[in-house]
Amino acid sequence: MGGGAEDSKNSDPKHLPSIDWLDSYHRIVVTSSLVNGVYLLQQDKQKKLNSIPYIWWESFGFSLAKLLINEDDTSIYGAVFEYNNYQNKPHFGIPPRYVVAFRGTQLKSKTWLSDLKEDMRCWFNNLHKGSRFQQAIQAIETILEKHTTETTSVWLAGHSLGAGVALMVGKTMTKRGFPLKTYAFNPPILSTPLEMLPDIDVVKGMFRFAESLFKGTVAAVAHLKTQENDPRIAAWTPYLYVNPSDGVCSECINIVKYKKYMACIGLGKFESKGAAISLRCLAFGIESGEPIQLLSSADMLVNMNKSKVETTNLLKKPWYKLKKAHGLEQWWEPNPALRENWESYNFRPSEPRMD
Repeated sequence: MGGGAEDSKNSDPKHLPSIDWLDSYHRIVVTSSLVNGVYLLQQDKQKKLNSIPYIWWESFGFSLAKLLINEDDTSIYGAVFEYNNYQNKPHFGIPPRYVVAFRGTQLKSKTWLSDLKEDMRCWFNNLHKGSRFQQAIQAIETILEKHTTETTSVWLAGHSLGAGVALMVGKTMTKRGFPLKTYAFNPPILSTPLEMLPDIDVVKGMFRFAESLFKGTVAAVAHLKTQENDPRIAAWTPYLYVNPSDGVCSECINIVKYKKYMACIGLGKFESKGAAISLRCLAFGIESGEPIQLLSSADMLVNMNKSKVETTNLLKKPWYKLKKAHGLEQWWEPNPALRENWESYNFRPSEPRMD
């Protein structure tokens, strides 16, 4: 669950000289760039380079406030960025004072083991038991206590595995009364990959309904305790950014469509109950935590552009396509014509959302 923009040092978003915080695309560019900065911080640390990729945050007026270090191997998995002159500088819209950003998996010699451990926690819905999750919660609580900062001025952002961490942290802080804006790029949605199948929505819907029915029946027969949609997170709406050609996050599209449909026909609770059960955890006898995809609401942006790769090697071409579809660089796409192929979806509970 990696595929970050590790090779993008020469492709930074120079096309955005100033920021309009009311513009959703500008917010996407800034948050994805900060996440990319975390990838590059770890990459440079591993290569023992003295260069620091300042451009990925300083060009947007941020400074590096804190590094989040993995306990197992001292790798950098996240960072806290602070917006300079937050109180004094005039803005278009309200910027964040802090952005806490998380990278995804990096299968390198120094990071692969600890990253795969977190991937396995994600696979079995136990990200909340990892040290990265706990450390991120502590860092955010410190920010809120030290600066008495409004929750609207603390944002979360992550890519791939880091998006999973950001979503779990966002849900947890919301339950504690601190809803934080959360930007999740290519989040790991571990479910039956129906979105990768031919575009037959009726068949996909029937399969998803049968899956929910089976899970609900198993839970009832076995008297399983399942996670419910917590009413406290009804006002929290994370922003999801997915690509249908990316097997890591593509199923998010189908899940959002299915959630919306089930809510429309009055079966929203039935869908949520099914979504809360992990067949993987049942099969392996592992206690399941709260699934990443158990959301009350979300705004989702889908990049429908086809991934183009320049290679004549037929064996490598599918891998290159997947890597590009999962890559972070697609989200600061400078071409407005290509951004016209980004499609928006959303679903909402009956309760009001956080602006």
